[in-house]
Amino acid sequence: LLKEPRHAVISRKDADSEQIYKVLKQIPDSDLFSSAAFGGKDLMFSDAATELIELPKITDSFLYLREDYHEAMHALKAGNPPAPDGKIEWCTISHAEQQKCDSLQIPRMECRRASSVDECIQKIMRKEADAIAVDGGQV
Repeated sequence: LLKEPRHAVISRKDADSEQIYKVLKQIPDSDLFSSAAFGGKDLMFSDAATELIELPKITDSFLYLREDYHEAMHALKAGNPPAPDGKIEWCTISHAEQQKCDSLQIPRMECRRASSVDECIQKIMRKEADAIAVDGGQV
């Protein structure tokens, strides 16, 4: 049994998760999951990741992330208005992660820097960011 949930991409409840998934799938896995070119490890996504999987809409975060993480996830699902013009504001937590995010040059995706996962979650709740990739133990 897992002691912590799998890695997850977290977004606002009203964010277009299909659009976020489509944008991320445009990036070659070798660019999305590798941090070596940026002098870091596990930037934006785990370097050990091999693919991005979209969970079915019926997948409940309570079941996926377990009870311990449900309250944090519930706060992120608090019905914020959609991002303007379909733009995705991705939150990063280090200089190297910001560099990687910027280098991806994805149309309609902008990278926003924060100092920690907690600050990114606050930015998501204040509608200053739309999504962040986190390790299950960081939620």
